[in-house]
This record gives sequence, structure tokens and C-alpha cells, in this order.
Amino acid sequence: MGIVMKIPKGAMIGTVLTTTVETVLVGAFVRVRQLVVEPIVSAITIVFIIVSKCGHHGQTQQ
Repeated sequence: MGIVMKIPKGAMIGTVLTTTVETVLVGAFVRVRQLVVEPIVSAITIVFIIVSKCGHHGQTQQ
């Protein structure tokens, strides 16, 4: 007969719960990053493009 390991239910539930909470937190962090950081980066990129174009026009008129 094989050896049967008896794992306390509390320990097993704690491990599963910890893994689930970590997964939820990481997923939430990724969603927050997508909702907050990416639009900010896009806006900064657009501003940079506009400023660089305005700068070129200013140099050619002098």
C-alpha cells in the first residue's frame, strides 16, 4: 500500500486562498495600469509630437 499523507484542510484552504488573492491582486494591478498609465503615456506622446512640430515651424520662420 502507498503512503497516504493527511494534509490538514485549514492548510490546504489557506494555500488556495493565498494563491487566489495573489492572482486577483496581480490582475487588478494590470487592469489599473492599462486604465491609468497607458492613456497618460499616449497623452504625453501626443503632446511631444505637437511640441516638436511647433518647434520645427518656429525654427524655419527665423
